[in-house]
Amino acid sequence: MHTPLTDDTKAIMLLCGVFGEDHAVDPLTQTEYNTLARWLFNQQMRPGDLLRQENWNAATIGASFGIRGERLKALLGRGVSLGFAVEEWQRNGIWVISRSDEDYPERYKKHLKDKAPPLIFGVGDRSQVQGGGVAIVGARNVDAEGEDFARKSATLCAHNKMPVVSGGARGVDWIAMTAALEAGGVTIGILADNLLKKSLDRDTRSPISEGRLLLLSPYPPNARFTAGAAIGRNKLIYALADYGLVVSADYKKGGTWTGATEELKRGNSLTIFIRTGENVPLGNKKMLELGAIEWPAVDAPDRLDQQLAEVAKSTERNSVEEKPALQMPLPLP
Repeated sequence: MHTPLTDDTKAIMLLCGVFGEDHAVDPLTQTEYNTLARWLFNQQMRPGDLLRQENWNAATIGASFGIRGERLKALLGRGVSLGFAVEEWQRNGIWVISRSDEDYPERYKKHLKDKAPPLIFGVGDRSQVQGGGVAIVGARNVDAEGEDFARKSATLCAHNKMPVVSGGARGVDWIAMTAALEAGGVTIGILADNLLKKSLDRDTRSPISEGRLLLLSPYPPNARFTAGAAIGRNKLIYALADYGLVVSADYKKGGTWTGATEELKRGNSLTIFIRTGENVPLGNKKMLELGAIEWPAVDAPDRLDQQLAEVAKSTERNSVEEKPALQMPLPLP
């Protein structure tokens, strides 16, 4: 049974969505959409109000910030293409939520503010979209010690009923996700590309149907991989979890280093734990200098959540709170 799309979500999809091979008009970027959303907020309007043609001219006038009126009207006029796309996605079990929906991840709103993606596509149990648990990340190329650490950490999370959040990429991401599933746990994968293809893989179909694997992406279900997309989704991995755990990171290169250091510099950063030891990569050692915390020796296998909370509380960093990007309730619809 599919949850009907709200009018707000329909409008946001028309404005920001990509439908098949139709590239006649460029969808709004997140920055452009935020600007439009700010105008709607000031006018006491909702995105769904733009589904009525009488509001198009008002939006064009009020949103005189570099978005041409013809472009806005062309985007909002893609109703037929949207209908075909949604029908195909739903046929393959894909659902979509927007920043205006009640079940949009509250963690994204609080942690990312206006950087929270306007749209999220998903496959699996939608009720698990609120996240929690540990974000386990690391390099694609990882040594045997790193593999073993990722597997054991993910298994421990599963035994403590803490979801494992990761990126679904080759290497540490998939090792951790697979280990958690094999241990009977819940895993949330936030993908940078091809949500549709991944959801149909033999390895993912069963845990999805069992309600133990949730796949999410801020990108269209058929999106191809780009390095920029992979780096862009890293903040979504951390933002959906209670804690981060970096298994293996190359120093000053790669998505793992970029994503972890970005999170460590955030004013409202998660607690980021890191694997330590004699043979860890240089990036792991350098992250300790940036504020990451050594992954603790587990004192009791059934109280991981409590132990991590205690360690995080005792090592809280006195960082300056980030100023919100917009002086109004965030995120915008």
